[in-house]
Amino acid sequence: MPFRWCLLAVVALFALASTPLQEIEAKAATLKAKGDAAGALAAYEQAAALDPKSPRWQDEIGFLLAVMNRRAEAIEHFNRAIGLDPKFAPARFHLGVALCLERQFAKGVLELQTAVNIEPGNALYQSKLGQSLETLDRHEDAIPHLKAAVAAQPKDLSTWNSLGTAFEKTNNPADALEAYQHAVNLDPKNAETRNNLGLLLVKTRHADEGIAEFQKVLAEDPNNSTARFNIGFAHLLKAELDQAIAAFRDLLAHDPNHAPGHYNLGVALKNKDDMEGAKSEFARALQIDPAMAEAHYMIGITSWQSGEFDRAADEMRAAIKKRPEYGAAFFMLGTVLKQKGELAAAEEALRTAIRLTPADPGPYNTLGQLLRQKGDIDGSKKMFAEGARVKQAKETELGIMLGRQ
Repeated sequence: MPFRWCLLAVVALFALASTPLQEIEAKAATLKAKGDAAGALAAYEQAAALDPKSPRWQDEIGFLLAVMNRRAEAIEHFNRAIGLDPKFAPARFHLGVALCLERQFAKGVLELQTAVNIEPGNALYQSKLGQSLETLDRHEDAIPHLKAAVAAQPKDLSTWNSLGTAFEKTNNPADALEAYQHAVNLDPKNAETRNNLGLLLVKTRHADEGIAEFQKVLAEDPNNSTARFNIGFAHLLKAELDQAIAAFRDLLAHDPNHAPGHYNLGVALKNKDDMEGAKSEFARALQIDPAMAEAHYMIGITSWQSGEFDRAADEMRAAIKKRPEYGAAFFMLGTVLKQKGELAAAEEALRTAIRLTPADPGPYNTLGQLLRQKGDIDGSKKMFAEGARVKQAKETELGIMLGRQ
């Protein structure tokens, strides 16, 4: 047979051999685009059977299993893809996302970091890694990845919003405001980003500007409970108690089961010396959200202010039971027990408060008073000195933060 005919025969055989896989791939892509996850999954499984050494098909199978909420199986296929090619970035990325959805954030972040190392220019990978680091409260680590993501995709509103949060958590309000404003400019009707912008304005002593942002949210969505809550919170921070009470009551008229609304209404009423009204609102917050340790704490505070020391101690213990690391509750428990004359238990609570909140001068000073009461003059002097040092450090830090604003 002439060489030309041999070559044509080889080409024809190659075309016939490759056609089934190409057809299956096209069919799978079409079904996937239509939202038929089960159909696409079956097609990709056929592709994997024909081409078992390709990581792509295992990754596609894993992706569709994840879409179908079969994450354990999905993770298995992502790992198979990585076994076939450890540098196959999509499988690393999808595995990282799946692990994060399974609340395995530490492992998930490692996979996302590997995906980013393989493809550093991929904005989606950078964004998801940054957002996952945010979930782990690793805000400083998140910022470079979120910045890289918005540099590559400057119209990614979600990542701008996450970048604003990361800057805010790292006490960089100027950059946070800029990031939130960028997100708002991308979509002026996005309630989440505008609420974030407004709330940061409130926290940085621009409450009226913040309230204006919340009003814009309500103009687009009159039922937005977050904006109504934030208006009340802004007035509360400004010590405009009547306006705060009115705003929280307006919120609760629209959303009666808004636990933080009841809680903050209680705070405003307490600051107006309406102790019974405040207790009622804190109790209602607890009915809606039994895990709200802060409500127990505030009932304890109002009880203490009313001279109900036994109830105050019980409420502080209830707050601590729900949040064992609640330093402020340990401080108040120690204060109440000291006033009740239970000095040993009070000392234990105050030392725990110091361990949990070493930057708060209050527990040091109260413990100093208690030790003096017990006759431990040297111990008392040491606590007062430490309290003064902590107070000075706190005032210095506050001055730096205000300077940044």
